[in-house]
Amino acid sequence: MHPILFHLGSVTVRSYGVLLVTGFLAGLWRAMWLCQRRQKELPPGSPRRVHPDAIFDIGIGVLFSGLVGARLLFVLLDWGSFAAHPIDALKIWQGGLSLHGALIFGIGFLTIYCWRKKLSMMAVGDIAAPTFALSYAIGRVGCLLNGCCYGRPTNMPWGIRFPSEQFPGVMTPPSHPTQLYATLFNLFWFWVLLRWEKRRHHDGDLFYGYIAMYGIYRFIDEEFRAGATSTYLIPSMHLTDTHIASLVMIVIGAAGMLWLRRHRTAYVSPSAPAEASA
Repeated sequence: MHPILFHLGSVTVRSYGVLLVTGFLAGLWRAMWLCQRRQKELPPGSPRRVHPDAIFDIGIGVLFSGLVGARLLFVLLDWGSFAAHPIDALKIWQGGLSLHGALIFGIGFLTIYCWRKKLSMMAVGDIAAPTFALSYAIGRVGCLLNGCCYGRPTNMPWGIRFPSEQFPGVMTPPSHPTQLYATLFNLFWFWVLLRWEKRRHHDGDLFYGYIAMYGIYRFIDEEFRAGATSTYLIPSMHLTDTHIASLVMIVIGAAGMLWLRRHRTAYVSPSAPAEASA
């Protein structure tokens, strides 16, 4: 593990924070680039013609609201570890974020912003979906360097030993590097969303699609984390709270896409290949 990158005098620069910021900036750059391109391609008044400045404002708002939601949900789900020392809940640099919480608070901010600025929530959500997938993929590398969010022991050759969360000072046996699984899953989802973005789809398809994709990834990833860095909510069914939340996300994503197909007209990007409109 490499939780500390370097020191600048008395300031400690941590891998976790650097990778979170790197992921955020990479995703924000991609979203603003897309908006700049659409400013040239789409006519004024198009709901998909979102100004880059609006995306920048949304990105900053989603970042901070998402961090608050991610940390808040993590602390609430593991309150027993923080009850004796509540101030530790503020030590976000030590790791410990629930991405379900980040999604809930981030989507909440996005909804309010779009409502106040009279922007299409679905069109902006489609811009945000691949942005989040890319940011998340990079940010999970920070979890790996920090040594948190690992999986249960494995005999696979890629198993990694991590500092045990249950027994300080002790290393785990070779365990599933679930942080890397998360990165690979979300890089794949990012690729899928980029392809989808260029083909005929409804406003909101990418948004709801990624909600379902995230649920699928997280449910699978939880299978490797359960019993290591997550606990069973319903032991008899081998289900954690994250399993259940992920299933809810899959249902919401699928239902949202089905609703769009019945009530919205599909469109294709002007810059898409000719066969994409077929």
